[in-house]
Amino acid sequence: MNKFATPQGKRYLEGLFFEKRRSADQDTAVYTLKDRDHNGYPSLYRLYMEANDPTEWRFAHEHLDGYEHWTMLCECEWFQPFLTRWRKELELKIRGAALLAIREEAANPESKSAFLANKLLLAGGWKDKEEADASKRGRGRPSKKDIMDEAKAQAEALQTLNDDLKRLESLN
Repeated sequence: MNKFATPQGKRYLEGLFFEKRRSADQDTAVYTLKDRDHNGYPSLYRLYMEANDPTEWRFAHEHLDGYEHWTMLCECEWFQPFLTRWRKELELKIRGAALLAIREEAANPESKSAFLANKLLLAGGWKDKEEADASKRGRGRPSKKDIMDEAKAQAEALQTLNDDLKRLESLN
C-alpha cells in the first residue's frame, strides 16, 4: 500500500503533514512542516536540507511518491512560503560549503589554484549578482534600469502630490 496516496490512487498533499490533517481519526500524515521532527513525524524541511539536492529529483524519489508528486506539492499555494524558504536556505547552505572549500584552497600555499581562489575571494565572487552590482554602481553613469526606476519613482511621487493637491482643493 502506498502511504502517499489514497486507496483510489489520489496523492496526498495537505494530508501528508501533521499540521494540515483534517481529522485525527483519519491520520494520513507522514511528515511535519516544522523544522525539527515533531510527535514522531519526521520533518520534511530537515529531510530536504539533508538531501542537499538543488535539482530536487532525488529528494522527491526518496521522500515522496516521485518527482510528479513533488511538483504537485510545490504548486500548492499554502506550500509556497515553506518552499521559498527551504530553497533559499539550501542555496545558502550549498554556497557556504563551496565558499569554505574555496577558502581552504586559498589558504593552502601548495595549491596550484590558490591564486585563483584568492582572486575570487577578493572580488567577492560569492555574493549575489544584485549585491555585487550594487557595490560596483558607486561611480559613473547610472544604468538604464536605474534611470528608469528613478524616473518611475519620481512620476509616482508627482502623481501622489497632484492627488493630494486635488483633495485639498476640493475641501475649500
